[in-house]
Amino acid sequence: MSTKRVVIVGGGVIGLSLAFEMAQRGHDVALLDQDRVGRQASWAGAGILAPANSATAVHPLDQLTGLSNELHPAWSQRLMELTGINNGYSNCGGVYIARTVGDVATLAGSQLNWNDFEIENSKLSANELAQRVPILQFENSHSAIWVPGESQICNPRHLKALVAANEKLGVRIVESVHGLTVTADLDRSKNLSAGGESFAFDQVCFAAGVGTSGLLEQFGLRLPMIPVRGQMLLFKLPEMLWQPIINEGSRYIVPRRDGHVLVGSTTEEAGFDCRTTEDQIADLQTFAEGLIPQLTEANRIKAWAGLRPATFDGMPFIGRVSGCENVFVATGHFKIGLQLSTATAVTLADQMEGKKPQVDLSPFAVARMDENQSRGN
Repeated sequence: MSTKRVVIVGGGVIGLSLAFEMAQRGHDVALLDQDRVGRQASWAGAGILAPANSATAVHPLDQLTGLSNELHPAWSQRLMELTGINNGYSNCGGVYIARTVGDVATLAGSQLNWNDFEIENSKLSANELAQRVPILQFENSHSAIWVPGESQICNPRHLKALVAANEKLGVRIVESVHGLTVTADLDRSKNLSAGGESFAFDQVCFAAGVGTSGLLEQFGLRLPMIPVRGQMLLFKLPEMLWQPIINEGSRYIVPRRDGHVLVGSTTEEAGFDCRTTEDQIADLQTFAEGLIPQLTEANRIKAWAGLRPATFDGMPFIGRVSGCENVFVATGHFKIGLQLSTATAVTLADQMEGKKPQVDLSPFAVARMDENQSRGN
């Protein structure tokens, strides 16, 4: 296959992963970002890789998740070989707990779903839970489930490794880019103008999170996405006191090997406001300390917020833009951008090379918006 000139707009985990994959396949890649690469929502997350089973998955999103989970260990090893950076990948397992009647019912539904798709799990007795997380403050009368297939990656380390790997592979990374426009016919090689510089390309992919919508307006295309703010806390303990991720509803506590502990997350429609708020931070603090007494304010070292790109149907946009032979998108991954980054990169790279992806990308196509509107939804 001939070498393509590929320009990727957006330096989060999706853009960096696609650049990494395309560069490994021998293509000439440039990566542009209006800020610094590896920041924003990609940096702000907790790096949880929820369990999945690609062998039994039916829904396209589950298939993509299953493939991603299979790819992550190999990517972690490859990044280590190229850069010497350990991205913190760990098959640590996850404990799911419920303390209210509603949450117990929801967790029971999750267990039925895991069972249907042959995802290993088991109920935990009080003694078994105490063995998994000895310092957990949890009443015996409620529900707890152990899911060994859950893993984690340290976001900042993973992003640092991706940046270093891309640089080693010859990817040109251009930061603080403004004034981006695309010129020339859509069915031929084009030029992208950014910051007074021109970038010739054969293919371009927009992977700029919630900013992708504005960039694509020049093609007469508007992606229905909204930014959803998520606030998080970071604690530092003297050492790692337990291993599994603790999940309760939409919240979680993630222990790192170096004693850091992440607690999240909120889900707020606050526009592009990326500030933390006192009430939500206080609520997260109460949640954290209520389960792990050692997570006191005295041990808290940081709080921050990130903006996640959410779509109208909960599915990311991945694939070629209709009517634009050489224009692609990869955005709208909401809370699971890091988890889906490996499969997104591999499957989209296949499509960009004219190959059949391992996961059918048609359900993620931008064209589904028109189909949705034609049904009157």
